[in-house]
Amino acid sequence: MVIEQELLIREAEPEDAVRLIEFLNQVGTETDFMTLDEEGITLSVSEMEYFIHRQALSDNQLYLLALLDDELAGVLSITADQHRRVRHIGELFIVIKKAYHNQGLGGVLLEEGIEWAETSQTIRRLQLTVQKRNQAALHLYLEMGFVLEGVQERGAYIEDKFVDVYFMGKLIG
Repeated sequence: MVIEQELLIREAEPEDAVRLIEFLNQVGTETDFMTLDEEGITLSVSEMEYFIHRQALSDNQLYLLALLDDELAGVLSITADQHRRVRHIGELFIVIKKAYHNQGLGGVLLEEGIEWAETSQTIRRLQLTVQKRNQAALHLYLEMGFVLEGVQERGAYIEDKFVDVYFMGKLIG
């Protein structure tokens, strides 16, 4: 039996701050593939509201929410510096709630982010980091045209072990 849910992808708004903090705190406990851990996000509600507001005003930043039947299921963020020499580089962050892993939601969000970058007139490079052991994410990024650009040995420390991290990038336009 397949249960269908309504998917809505939209830009985050300052009013989403509490919901977003709760989501990030939850996903930080669900996986050790992120730098965010059980200590949670360190932003207050007002700081998150300001962060979302600043991103919305920028021509080189994006914060997307993926809602399934109004439940926050995933987030994609592209952040960029405002200095002229590097404002074309978007740093990509994506996370999906564990209940929705391996259902294609990450690919849908990533497609939206890439499409936005292609039409942005500003972003000409997307880049990200991913733990070497995160094979599902690595496969998705490669499938979406990202290339492996380097390895940061001991880039993360998980359960008393060092883990290598890949640097990946995708040229836009």
